[in-house]
Amino acid sequence: MDRRKFLGALLAAGCVLWACHDEEFVGSENGSGKLIALSGEIDQQNVSRVDDGGVCDGDEMGVYIVDYVNGEPGELLDAGNRATNVKFTFDEAAYRWDAAYDVYWKDDRTPIDVYGYYPFGSPESVRSYAVTVQKDQSKASENGVMGGYEASDFLWGKAENIAPTTEKIKIAFRHRMANVRVMLEEGSGFAEGEWTGLTKQVLVTNTKREALVDLTTGTVEATGEVASTGIIPFEGDGDWRAIVVPQTVAAGTELFRITVDGQVYEFSKGESMTYNPGKMHNFTIQVSKKAATGEFEFKLIGESVTAWENDLASHEASTRVYVIIESEAGKLREAIIAANKDFRKLQNLKITGEINAEDFYFMRDSMDRLQALNLKEVKIKGGRFYDPLNGGEHDCEEDQIPYESFYINKSNSGKRSLVKIVLPDKLRSIGVRAFYGCENLTGSLVIPEGVVEVKTGAFAYCRSLNGTLSLPSTLEYIGNDGKDGLDGEG
Repeated sequence: MDRRKFLGALLAAGCVLWACHDEEFVGSENGSGKLIALSGEIDQQNVSRVDDGGVCDGDEMGVYIVDYVNGEPGELLDAGNRATNVKFTFDEAAYRWDAAYDVYWKDDRTPIDVYGYYPFGSPESVRSYAVTVQKDQSKASENGVMGGYEASDFLWGKAENIAPTTEKIKIAFRHRMANVRVMLEEGSGFAEGEWTGLTKQVLVTNTKREALVDLTTGTVEATGEVASTGIIPFEGDGDWRAIVVPQTVAAGTELFRITVDGQVYEFSKGESMTYNPGKMHNFTIQVSKKAATGEFEFKLIGESVTAWENDLASHEASTRVYVIIESEAGKLREAIIAANKDFRKLQNLKITGEINAEDFYFMRDSMDRLQALNLKEVKIKGGRFYDPLNGGEHDCEEDQIPYESFYINKSNSGKRSLVKIVLPDKLRSIGVRAFYGCENLTGSLVIPEGVVEVKTGAFAYCRSLNGTLSLPSTLEYIGNDGKDGLDGEG
């Protein structure tokens, strides 16, 4: 087996060409010849996942770097800085930020200020960068495009007076928008299980969605008119969260509208409401059912302003919270339903216990929003199984990713929603066309120790696999010498 040929085939499948339309940098001519290296993390409370800095594979930040002049801070300009809006992309496997272009120190003496913002965009002016929060923040990420919630967020950070160094310069990003969180709590009067089955909606109303950002300070100023339509928040596990431009809403104005099983409640306050940058505004509303009429009664039972907690709707992939499901082989669907989760909406899933080919076909055919799949702790059971989509029965070995696990044959493509896969620690084989056509599967591919074969077409047409490749020492065979198995070229 030619391992170099295998590596070349995979890397060719994921080549990326960077465009330089909005990026400008100063090269190393007459400079120190030393690269400027950066790192970034989000300053927030991580309450539901390991503190990993809050960023994940593929996150992109824009960076401006300004030299000091005669010992004084230089002025951040629209153009002509040492670096002007250079894109830095996070490589999760290597745990580093990679610049679209190399940026060098001026010399061995001149300090710099570094300005960073997220998500990456195309500011025409560093003092009045126009941004908009999305109306539909419930919209999920799709085909590499950020969901409505994450696209609405804005983070900013600055590292000041940094002397020339070979160490990485850390930028601490802070949320510059405000956050609204509405929590609905079951009150009295409901039969057992009735509350869970009711349809619930929340709409954040009467806010301006346009803003101008001063990238020199990170200040966000609301502009334009109050939107005639409200913001649809992201909903997860009974919490509704929305990104809001910092602003003040007049006393007595409706702040949000709650609909439960068709009954509407309009919430307002007797005093003005100020949405503060970088803060979470939490509201807990208790809903009870009147026995006599069946009407719902809404009551505010909790309100607070807290530090921004890590988001379940942003920075997707392995750094985001997984829904963890323990399954028996062939019963993944039932296990998800038993956990009171809607498998049609799940985006990030970690499975423990055991699964088989039936469970893989269920994920492929029925979990339309599945983006990140963590199988690290799962055991794959073997047997003979029927493929309900493509037809025919196929043998699946023990500890093998089954035949055409995520290959949707009728549309000649793979599972487009799948972006991230963590393979089982205990794995022996990856079956024929297992991930064929999964064109949005990105980042790094880690094939664990113990895998001895990758069968024909396993990763054919996975053109976005452009990250670090980790091959096990146990690998003995790749279908068609790796070419058909990885780049689909034949």
